[in-house]
Amino acid sequence: MYLSRTTVAVVIASALSGCGGANDSNNNNPTPTKPTTTKVNVFSSVPNCEMTKDGVSSCHFENGIYVLNVGKNATDVQQKRVIAQVNNMMKWAHDDVRKQFANKRIVIGLMEASDVGERPTPAGEFAIKLNEQKQKGLTIDGIELVYIKNEGGTDESTRLTTYQKLLQVYDYYVDANNNSTPGAELTAAYQQFKSALKSAKVAADANKLEYLIFNECNYGNQQLGADRALGTPNPCTEIDEDTGKPTSMVDDEDISNGKPDMTHRVNLNLNPGALFGSLYEYKVDPNKNEVPFDNNGFVDQGVVASGQPDGLIDPTKVMNSWATPAIKPLNDYLNKWFFVNK
Repeated sequence: MYLSRTTVAVVIASALSGCGGANDSNNNNPTPTKPTTTKVNVFSSVPNCEMTKDGVSSCHFENGIYVLNVGKNATDVQQKRVIAQVNNMMKWAHDDVRKQFANKRIVIGLMEASDVGERPTPAGEFAIKLNEQKQKGLTIDGIELVYIKNEGGTDESTRLTTYQKLLQVYDYYVDANNNSTPGAELTAAYQQFKSALKSAKVAADANKLEYLIFNECNYGNQQLGADRALGTPNPCTEIDEDTGKPTSMVDDEDISNGKPDMTHRVNLNLNPGALFGSLYEYKVDPNKNEVPFDNNGFVDQGVVASGQPDGLIDPTKVMNSWATPAIKPLNDYLNKWFFVNK
């Protein structure tokens, strides 16, 4: 059955009421922030810092965000692209968010993915050592890497990856569930998203439409409980290469409650930061974003959370695209806290 554009719009209008739709009186419309003087320092180097494993102890980081050419092949041009995105996010964000970043020591390292592969280079060893220091509460508060050549050969400095990584840094390290107002609302918005997925499924099923699902196993980090997003199995499993059967033990690690993350050694479900970061990318430029959903027919198109088929080649895909009303809690959150000055 192929629904007309008008029919789909009517179908989704009914679904919106159950997912926090456009007419919802509690839709958290963005409130303009007051003029601010909060400045987040952004640095391109660390004085007297030898960027090797043994040199970490000589590196002194002030509060702010450091964008460092750690890998030997990283260029000033690539660094400037990343710094531009860092400055954009800080300029667009609510002052309360800026204050949080301004009080942390964050590192964004530019290098190739192979630098931190099976045989780390000196650049990779430096990043690994910094990460170990962070886990001890020393030297820095958070680190992320932007690859000038990732595993697929892409230069992430030409994409929107920096925005994605900064949202992850915010969720995992800057707020880190310390119950700030923007941090608490991030957690609440993610929970609302999971509830909205179920409401959207009901509306989609009633009209024989595809709907969005979200597998939390990929970024679950061994922290998933019984309350899992629609599309997340319990337990999480992978197919064993030897037996051909599902298993929750992979490389001697238990993935039943989400795959462990070797970089982010924090006791957090990493899905919220990753998902908010992906939506942030799409909102900045839908031609350069990375899709955060598994290959389940999701369409990388649409006006975010509109519930309307605008911008879709196939209007029947509206519930399995960025237009699904299930995205609305995430979108409202970003508009309020990260795009209020854009």
